[in-house]
Amino acid sequence: MKIISNVFFVISIVLFVIAAVFFEISLRYMRKQNERKKKESTKLGIRFLIYGSIAFGISGLFAFFS
Repeated sequence: MKIISNVFFVISIVLFVIAAVFFEISLRYMRKQNERKKKESTKLGIRFLIYGSIAFGISGLFAFFS
């Protein structure tokens, strides 16, 4: 159980980093006044943030019950 928890934790950290990258790309497009690409990047950033939160929650549950 501990290994599974660690795997989900690493996955969540990777997803959080990917979300941060997409939010940074979104800020770059915001400065360039490109609204369409800004919305796409923000949507992807939010999606990866949600997936990372879910993986982090699963990791916490496995750690708590092991």
